[in-house]
Amino acid sequence: MKLVRREDVAKRSVEETAAYWVMRLEAPGCTPADRAAFEKWRSGHPSHADACARTRHALAIVDQHVGGTELTALGERVFAETHRSRRGLLRPVALGLAAACTVVLALAVVVLNVGERRSAEASSFETAVGERSTVTLPDDSIVTLNTDTLVEVRFNDDSAVRRLALLRGQAHFEVAHDPRPFEVLADGRRIVALGTAFDIRIDGERGVLVTLVEGLVAVDVDEIHGATSVPAPGDDSPGATQPLRTVLNAGEQLIAGPDAPPMVLAVDPAEVVGWRYGQLVFRDDPLRYVVKEINRYSVRKLVVDRDDRLDAIRIGGVFKSGSPDSFVAAVEELYPVEARRIAIDRTVLVWVDETRLE
Repeated sequence: MKLVRREDVAKRSVEETAAYWVMRLEAPGCTPADRAAFEKWRSGHPSHADACARTRHALAIVDQHVGGTELTALGERVFAETHRSRRGLLRPVALGLAAACTVVLALAVVVLNVGERRSAEASSFETAVGERSTVTLPDDSIVTLNTDTLVEVRFNDDSAVRRLALLRGQAHFEVAHDPRPFEVLADGRRIVALGTAFDIRIDGERGVLVTLVEGLVAVDVDEIHGATSVPAPGDDSPGATQPLRTVLNAGEQLIAGPDAPPMVLAVDPAEVVGWRYGQLVFRDDPLRYVVKEINRYSVRKLVVDRDDRLDAIRIGGVFKSGSPDSFVAAVEELYPVEARRIAIDRTVLVWVDETRLE
């Protein structure tokens, strides 16, 4: 009979629990109570924080190599097998959770042997159209990149300020606790985290959109010119000025357009960050706007015909990103609209007489 050392069992239990929490925090149903329980567990012992950092790094590497679909499905399986007993999470976990976490961690070990240092050393991260990627930063903060996104990391362990630059696209930031300021530069704006989770998007028409999911975040109202060399917060050097700032609360979005003063709106964070789970959420949005969002995730583009009747169509629902065919099928079913392929990668939506649909 093979003997198992007690310390090996304890270590495995910590790793499995850390894997559960990392998956749980990424789940759509994660609540503030979940985050509070996680923080209590993580701060309970130094090994817990170390295990979380290793797991996040491993899963980020896996996500970069095999995509998010498999991990999402595995995460959903874990939640389905373990949600019935929340009290048991902090003791040795159930067989289903242990098996699922073992699969993920084993896969992570294999991939880490190939590219273990990429997450910590790369200075920039980029996704193509239709791709998503999760990156663990040197300070254990987590950045999730949406489709067609480019992020530069401009700090290391010795930097006084944790600074990043969103150069294109959209990203979600989960900021780790650290005494150093955490800021993101995006299209001439500086976003300063105050212990938080937030989403930033650069939109060619609307400008910079900053949505606060949790905590607090401050956004510079004035544009920052020469953003690659902006002064750090608290810089008292000659010529250094502190720009006007707007502080957002959870559920608020700041839109800083190029030709209009910044404004703050109340939004549904689930609608804004649904893309992290492969979902596009719309609530009574104009067809043209919805098509524009659908197109962000696919090289096969949809075009809305120049017909005023199409402007009256409003779309509500949840659609899978990167699947324009399912969206088209839903629109054709509900409205007098027909999709016509005009090129191998282009389809136009046109209004048709309802009598033709009978």
